[in-house]
Amino acid sequence: MTENYILEIKDLKKKFGSFAALKGINLKVNRGEIIGLLGPNGAGKTTTIKIITGLLKADSGEINIFGENIISGLPTWIKEKIGVVFEESNLYYRLSAYDNLLFFARINGINKTKVEELLKEYKLYDVRKKAVKNFSKGMKKRLMICRSLLAEPEILILDEATGGLDPISAEIIRQKISKLKAEGKTVLLSTHYLEEADRLCDRVAFINQGSLIALDKPSVFKQNLKQDFIELKFAYDNYSLNKADLKKELSVLLKKGEEYKVEKDSFYLKIFIEEEVFNRLNKIAAQYKLLELKKREGDLQEVFKQINS
Repeated sequence: MTENYILEIKDLKKKFGSFAALKGINLKVNRGEIIGLLGPNGAGKTTTIKIITGLLKADSGEINIFGENIISGLPTWIKEKIGVVFEESNLYYRLSAYDNLLFFARINGINKTKVEELLKEYKLYDVRKKAVKNFSKGMKKRLMICRSLLAEPEILILDEATGGLDPISAEIIRQKISKLKAEGKTVLLSTHYLEEADRLCDRVAFINQGSLIALDKPSVFKQNLKQDFIELKFAYDNYSLNKADLKKELSVLLKKGEEYKVEKDSFYLKIFIEEEVFNRLNKIAAQYKLLELKKREGDLQEVFKQINS
């Protein structure tokens, strides 16, 4: 195994009965990078993570962590270097935030000053004496991350770290993930949020139906789309704008368009273009009260659609 690879997965396979959850996953993770696992529910992301962390046994394949094959079991010294946060909570709800972390710190021989440092860093210190059962989902997730960082792991594995969280908690976690990379940590991030992956990840791996179907930098994926889109914002009310007529008018020029957001007084349309069409659009704009026109580069959402089409 190349020295730079902190984690290497080779031909990983797993079946549940007749269902093939993993069909030969191959993945190499560099030391100090953030790599995203992207894919729909049931794609195989969580199964992969559970095998890496020793919660599931693979049917075949190989996983090397720090150069050691752990497919038959995770040695204690490697467990101590991995922090894991699953989507489901692993906290004691009747205990306070402080007592939760103190309990895990003591059984691992970690000084309580580390507990206080993490609570402060993740903005939980002021509520440290409150029972976890009274925490919001975002506060619980931040506390789970604190728990995973107690032993200062070299690898952090996050399964849907910001899924279903309030914007404040989600942003705190995203900022901390970036900080972990700056500290030299390696992060394996499973997420449904493609904008989050684009912002945080050095590389992203698209997984679907148990197979890794594409792996590269977000910027490379977007460049390879070779297709930008125009975002148009029209004045909108139920009487003056016939959306069907507007789409028909635009379809003469453009390959496809989709309505994707309607607000109280405006209607947004996202349309993909392969040639200059602004002159025609300006003519249409006068008729349909165009408020705003922006040209944007393709994003990971479009990459995901293209890969899975």
